[in-house]
Amino acid sequence: MAVFSGFPDHHFSKEIAKRLSEELTVRKSIVFITACPFDYAQNDDDCNGMHEMFAEQGMAFDKHCVIDKRTKPAEAKALVENADCIFLMGGGACTEQLDFIKEKDCYEALLDCHAVILGVSAGSMNMARDTVDFFDSPEPFPGLGLTNITVTCHHDPKDTWRYERTLEISENRTVYAMEDMSAFFIKGGKIDVVGTIWHAAKRKLRPVTDDDIQELEQDEFRRVFDTIPDKFDKYRPRYSEELFAFLNDRAGIGPGKRVLEIGPGTGQATEPVLLTGCEYHAIELGEHLYRKMKEKYGKLSNFNIVNDDFITHDFGDMKFDMIYSAATIQWIPEEIAFSKTYELLKPGGTLAMMFTTSEYRSENEPLYEKIQALYDKYYKPDISYTHGKFNYTAAPGYGYSEAKRYEFKGQRVFTADEYVEFSGTHCDHIVIPEPIRSEFFKGLKNAVLEAGDRIVFNDTYVLYLVRKPLTQRYICDKSLLSF
Repeated sequence: MAVFSGFPDHHFSKEIAKRLSEELTVRKSIVFITACPFDYAQNDDDCNGMHEMFAEQGMAFDKHCVIDKRTKPAEAKALVENADCIFLMGGGACTEQLDFIKEKDCYEALLDCHAVILGVSAGSMNMARDTVDFFDSPEPFPGLGLTNITVTCHHDPKDTWRYERTLEISENRTVYAMEDMSAFFIKGGKIDVVGTIWHAAKRKLRPVTDDDIQELEQDEFRRVFDTIPDKFDKYRPRYSEELFAFLNDRAGIGPGKRVLEIGPGTGQATEPVLLTGCEYHAIELGEHLYRKMKEKYGKLSNFNIVNDDFITHDFGDMKFDMIYSAATIQWIPEEIAFSKTYELLKPGGTLAMMFTTSEYRSENEPLYEKIQALYDKYYKPDISYTHGKFNYTAAPGYGYSEAKRYEFKGQRVFTADEYVEFSGTHCDHIVIPEPIRSEFFKGLKNAVLEAGDRIVFNDTYVLYLVRKPLTQRYICDKSLLSF
């Protein structure tokens, strides 16, 4: 995926062309999606002209076409589903392009397609979860959600009008002001920058730094699970029945209680709470994971979910009896995680944080040694997982009661094929570059095959419970007094 500002001389720079050639290894079809649905003559000219930009760099496609008002929805959807590259064009209003994509039944097809997705100008701005088009309004609106990077395009420090608009929209959010011939290249959470891009926040502009890119990568890394919704649903660990029986009893969860799950994935920790009959709410960052949740539980009357980022989502006046997270809250900065959940809980409400630790050494020491040797040789992710340092016991510093830890036991047994599939659901394994990743997984499979096609994980399900202090009017509810 790549986000461009613009190409005023109608040519790719050498660096951008090099990056595109690395990504566009299959070039049977490129589809341009217009931002000016009714401007047929201009769309045809732009489609041919932009394809010529690829052709002059040795990247001509066998077929190229543009989707505009002339294109029937069924045809547009098929074009998107079968394209090797999709290019969201500029030249028009962001909202008009978004509405047009939905009108042509291309929204979900675009999110699910296998194509390399590129955007320029309005098309780039629409790739973000939060889009801002200062020609329309300084307030953000939902974009396609392909990235969390909010951009403005055609930035020029000498253009005082654009400069002031950028400062205005940066008052309440971080945006990246892109000069022409610049680009963000985004793949598997890894971000590379080409050209001149400015970081704008709180009405201050400065050049993008390596620290900015590292922060953006960690933010994009949160979304990496969304690339494997079906595999995630099948192989990610569930939690024990005993844990949820304990949790629901201690938190008093059932009909009449309102619960929020942060980042449910595809429901690894959902059903035991949802089926108590409580008023269940969830917030899921990943579009594909969100849709998987809707598919599984959408028919239940007590099920509610939004596709958004917990960090920035406005819950309005909603308050919850319990907020819980299964291996998710550690992706949120500690200060935000504890302070925001505290504000969202009712007095006496429970914050529950759970995760799984596993070991397989005690079951088969030789297999363990073989696998560790493979990790030493091949474990080279493009992005390091840095979210294991979350301090679950820091909650009292934000007003909560003392954190109490509980442990429950479980066990999983995998064949070699299952173990490799499961390993492919780890965020830091997903981003191991090829061909190292394939060699690594082949080694893991062979190691388990040689061990009798069996690997056993002894799991510990860790649960941390904290509570928001009671107010005087809740003292009479004895179920809330202690864990």
